[in-house]
Amino acid sequence: MGVLQRKFWWLLQIFGLLFPIIAATNLGDKPYQVEAYRTMQTIEIDGELNEPDWKNANPISLFIQVMPDEGQPITQTTEVRILYNQQNLYFGFTCFDSDISKLVANEMRRDSGLYADDNVFVLLDTYNDQRNGFFFRVNPRGALQESAVTNSGSSVYLDWNVVWTCQARIAKNHWTAEIAIPFSQLRFKRSTEMVWGLNLGRKIIRNEEEATWIPMPKSYGPWAKVRTVNLGRLVGLDGITPSRHLELLPFVLPGLSRANQGETEIKRVFDIGLDLKYGISSNLTADLTFNTDFAQVEADEEQVNLTRFSLLFPEKRPFFMERAGLFDFGIPGPNSPLLLFYSRRIGLAEGHAVPIIAGSKINGKLGSYGIGFLNVLTDDFHTDESVTDSDDSVDVPQTNYSVLRMQRDIFDRSTIGLIAINKQDADAFNRAGGFDFAYRPSDSLNLRGMWARTFEDDISGGNDALYLGGNWTNDRFRLQGAYSMIDEGFNPEVGFVRRTGIRRISGDMQYTRWPRRFGIRRIRVEPKFDYTLNHDNELETREISLTNSFFLESRGGINLEAQRNFEYLDDDFEIREGIIIPIGEYNFNSFRTSVFTDSSKKVSGEFGANFGDFFNGKRRSFDIEAKFKPNERFRLESQYQLNRITLPADTFNVNVFGSRTSYFFSTTLFVKLFAQWDSDSDEVFTNFLLSYEYRPGSNFYLVFNQIYDIDSTEVDLVNSTIVAKMTYWWNL
Repeated sequence: MGVLQRKFWWLLQIFGLLFPIIAATNLGDKPYQVEAYRTMQTIEIDGELNEPDWKNANPISLFIQVMPDEGQPITQTTEVRILYNQQNLYFGFTCFDSDISKLVANEMRRDSGLYADDNVFVLLDTYNDQRNGFFFRVNPRGALQESAVTNSGSSVYLDWNVVWTCQARIAKNHWTAEIAIPFSQLRFKRSTEMVWGLNLGRKIIRNEEEATWIPMPKSYGPWAKVRTVNLGRLVGLDGITPSRHLELLPFVLPGLSRANQGETEIKRVFDIGLDLKYGISSNLTADLTFNTDFAQVEADEEQVNLTRFSLLFPEKRPFFMERAGLFDFGIPGPNSPLLLFYSRRIGLAEGHAVPIIAGSKINGKLGSYGIGFLNVLTDDFHTDESVTDSDDSVDVPQTNYSVLRMQRDIFDRSTIGLIAINKQDADAFNRAGGFDFAYRPSDSLNLRGMWARTFEDDISGGNDALYLGGNWTNDRFRLQGAYSMIDEGFNPEVGFVRRTGIRRISGDMQYTRWPRRFGIRRIRVEPKFDYTLNHDNELETREISLTNSFFLESRGGINLEAQRNFEYLDDDFEIREGIIIPIGEYNFNSFRTSVFTDSSKKVSGEFGANFGDFFNGKRRSFDIEAKFKPNERFRLESQYQLNRITLPADTFNVNVFGSRTSYFFSTTLFVKLFAQWDSDSDEVFTNFLLSYEYRPGSNFYLVFNQIYDIDSTEVDLVNSTIVAKMTYWWNL
């Protein structure tokens, strides 16, 4: 039996041992049910809830606290009514407040941090499969936030966007929110008796209180509201048909670019393109993009990297963010060490945007199968050597990228899946494929696993990756453990791998108490361990840490962390140009403390400090973040981080500074100025953005970017770009 067969046999044995637990799993009955009221009236989304049919709908008024007092009724009366017509699903929230002066509503921008404001939310499981859902949240200013929920709430994609509307109003003793969600923006299966999963909730910031219609365990903390298990039932949606709708989003982009590289060069920019969305069936949607503009109106924020390995930056381009959760495959976690598909490998090379000729994506659900297919063709791209150092030149041939992803629902809340990826140009290919599973025998236990392999010319063997992990949660404890293996030859060119040639064992425990005494609301203790070995079972990295967190009744808090590290370097590590950490074994200790204040206040912030050993030297650093929000319209946010590294070879500093100033004229119109500087590049980057959503789904942007070189006695303008972009959304 070969190595691969033994790995599969091992996974099957584990799965077979767990099968009896699956058979014994019973979710029980779902007693919570609400019927949507069909309206023939025109519902004007103005936040007033003054149409007569709002009174005809049965109200939901029983909300149960998730925190701080689990199982107790909400402290402020809340009512929700649900209407629908052929086009839209409507939610009307009435949130009473015994002291409206304590209402917190600082945000007006879409997809901003509404978690720090009073807010209400809706969770819809339109397939009623307890696996995936759509999450909508609004605050008393009418600011919107939507998210796609996958893996029963384990993964949430904040960058998912659809076209929906809301208006809110603040009165003397209550506030209201009126929401309209078009059925055309949702995916669901047509049936004679449609049943959707539903949960509703409200957050009251001053009490750090979160309450939901369907009671959720406190142990899941802020993730409780997005869990798609044991939801209530939304019924009564008669005659609603999933539309095979056609959406068109054309854009036009004029602009100017000026480069100062020896000689000043001004280039005119003009581009047009089209994004198209079509409902192939009631559950399957196709997205097409032509002459795609992936210009980011918001820049990546700098990160300090003092490790030997690459950093993972988030995707920000809409075409790839749309329903991105289906294409997830890799080692789970907020900073994953392995993703078999990482969309930033497409259309980006060494910081340059590579032209995309066309792209297509099909995703949806057919019965118990989730299906995703993506295909993108990029044009050849070459940097101009007259304006680019030869060492930094980029030469990318015309390339095709294809991804196929399938998942099948099994049992109550579990899935199995596969993925296949192909990168192909005229001379070479790189392929990757694998299988994964998510097994959830109960609400408290979650097991996940995956196996993957890459394929290249003239390479065979030593190109596998394997992962098996899980977590268990109850009211006070959370236990998590994982094993992963990545071969030296594992090379997914359309993915992300932090480190190869390793075996890794990790685990952590989280213990939480709610003393509610001496000004302390919650205490969390979290020990962790992480061992990385090579394939000869020799230790390469060890991290052992203990974190203590104290969350105060004032909504501030303190974090204390101690860490013990071991690193074996089998090659010299050039941490900065000309500064070498030599081969050898290193044991070192480090400590971190941080203090943060109530983010809902007009002035808030966080201060952290690190000190301790660093390989064969010392590290001292601090970071500070400050926010000034005098009202809901103006915002000033600044961050600064300083790291001072003292090594026998040399001493150097790493500094990063960023500042963002925003002004909101309304929830659909704002301006922002962002600036950042880092000492490694010694460049200042500025980004001015005007954003106006002049009708739902249609936007106008004005973007002005500049880069300054300050690595001299003079400040030199290196590059400047100004572009305008206008999109118009048609829903046919």
